[in-house]
Amino acid sequence: MALMRWLPIALSAVVLGLGAASCGDDEDSAPTLDDPSATGTELVDEYFTHLVDGDEQGLDGLLSDAFTVQRADGSTATKDEYLAELPELKDFEIGDLSARQDGPALVVGYDQTVEAEQIGGTRFQGGSAPRLSTFVWQDGDWYLTSHANFNVPTGP
Repeated sequence: MALMRWLPIALSAVVLGLGAASCGDDEDSAPTLDDPSATGTELVDEYFTHLVDGDEQGLDGLLSDAFTVQRADGSTATKDEYLAELPELKDFEIGDLSARQDGPALVVGYDQTVEAEQIGGTRFQGGSAPRLSTFVWQDGDWYLTSHANFNVPTGP
């Protein structure tokens, strides 16, 4: 009889203990990256590969709903605006990349060399220009939330 009295309490303790043990490991908690720059390199490469390929569906899956781009010419775009008029890139090269993580945020700074970059009918200079991309961990994955492009336009 004593066992029957304590069984519900013991089961409740086990259930509560299992729930507490899994709180930090679910998909809502960002992983603590051993090498934020390696993850940053993979994410930035994925982003620009989608652009070179004109892969709107791939970009739609990578960009956060809060995505905003800021360009050196002062223009900006939301996710919907960006997807409606994708930049045209022929090729790219990433260099001098460094990334820092703070919980669910991963901030990646790098230099990028692009070949034939055109945005909304405006050509941008070739060569290397700094970029800054911020990714946020949400629903078990990294999403690009903001991107700053410091490449200056050369004219139409």
